[in-house]
Amino acid sequence: MAIPASVSEFLDRHHARYSVLRHPVAYTAQEEAAAAQVPGHSWAKVVVCVADERPLLAVLPAPLKVDVTRLKDAAHASALRLARENEFKGLYTDCEIGAMPPLGPLYRQEVVVEATLADARDIVFDAGSHREAIRMPYAEFERLVRPTVAAFGIGSRSVSTQRRHQLATDAVCGAGVSEDAAWGFSEYLGQRYYFCSQVCKMEFDDNPAAYARTLGPTSTL
Repeated sequence: MAIPASVSEFLDRHHARYSVLRHPVAYTAQEEAAAAQVPGHSWAKVVVCVADERPLLAVLPAPLKVDVTRLKDAAHASALRLARENEFKGLYTDCEIGAMPPLGPLYRQEVVVEATLADARDIVFDAGSHREAIRMPYAEFERLVRPTVAAFGIGSRSVSTQRRHQLATDAVCGAGVSEDAAWGFSEYLGQRYYFCSQVCKMEFDDNPAAYARTLGPTSTL
C-alpha cells in the first residue's frame, strides 16, 4: 500500500518538508523502527485514546507506554482511556490498521506529544502503511500539527534519559552523535553504527568494511 492520498495531499497542501522511508513490512512500533533502521526512541508511535468521548492521538517513543493519568491531565480531560480497535479503525479508513500518522489536523483530532520526542531533531512515524514511514524535522511537525507537549510516557524513561546522553561517533565524518537523535543506523557484522545524516549513512553502506576498520564498533547488538 502506498502513502494514502489524503496524507500526501495534506503534507503537500501545507508545503511540508519531509522524506519517505520505505522498509520491510513490520507491525509493532519497535519492529518498524528496527526495519527502518531508526533508533526506537526516535520512532513516534501513535496510540488512539478517548478523552471525554472524543478521539485523541497520543504520540510517544516506541518503547514507552501511556500513563493514562498524566495524559488525562495534559489533555485537560475529565476522563480518558485507550481506544479499542473497533472504535478507531473506522476513523482512518485510508490507512492500514494501526499505521495512522499523527497528523491530528487531517483527522480533526487533538494531538499530545511526549516531551522526549519534542527534544529530538527529527521525528519518524507511520505514513499510513506498515511499509512506509515519514521523517521530518520536529519543528516542521510542530508547525503542521500544533500538538500539546507533555511528559506522559512510562516504562523506559530512565533508559531513554541515559541513551539521550550516550554519544556514538559517526563512522564517516567523525561527528559525535546521540544515539536517540541519530539520523539512522546501519548494522554490519553484528555491530551497530550511528550516523548524523543520510549522506553519511549512504557512504557507509557503500563500503562498510572500510569505515568499520577505521572506527571499530559503535555498539554490540
